[in-house]
Amino acid sequence: MAKATGKKVAQEKAPVAMKAGGEKKAPAGKTAEAKAAKPANGTKQEQKVTPEELASLRTQIKEAKGNLEKAQSEANAMTDKARNVVAEAKDAFRAAVTPYREACRKAGIECEYEGGRSANISGKVSFLVEKTDKGVRVIVKGQPKTEELIPLAALKESINKAAYAYTETHLGPKEKIGNKGGSLSNRLRAVLE
Repeated sequence: MAKATGKKVAQEKAPVAMKAGGEKKAPAGKTAEAKAAKPANGTKQEQKVTPEELASLRTQIKEAKGNLEKAQSEANAMTDKARNVVAEAKDAFRAAVTPYREACRKAGIECEYEGGRSANISGKVSFLVEKTDKGVRVIVKGQPKTEELIPLAALKESINKAAYAYTETHLGPKEKIGNKGGSLSNRLRAVLE
């Protein structure tokens, strides 16, 4: 008897019939099992879960929830502790710097440790603004040469751009004068409302 090749052995084990369209049908034994596994209505067959399995899953959820709540409370405690440590360090720094500042002030020496707020870049400036038919007239208080009429078209395009252009022209660049353009844009918005 001749030895069978691999293909013939596979065909003998699982004979495959051809459909009319050239597709292969599954072996007869497998289709019966597949039909038995599938319910008749076409939905997946659901496995029943026992009450013991549900109780076990609930226990795991309760443990995980307890661990989560414990971790959250520990994290909150650490955050509060860190805030307290920072607050104590700030208080200690203020207590150490205050006498030094006073000594510098009495000696007429500039203190290298500023207060909570840095010093102003430039002097205080006030803007006088007046709404007209053609735009808004702006002048720096006490400086009549800075009078300028900002057209409504420029203000509709961008109030901030118009304000910063004015301050740069009449007072100088932002790096030297600070945020005077922001102050002027707020005044312009108030007048245009």
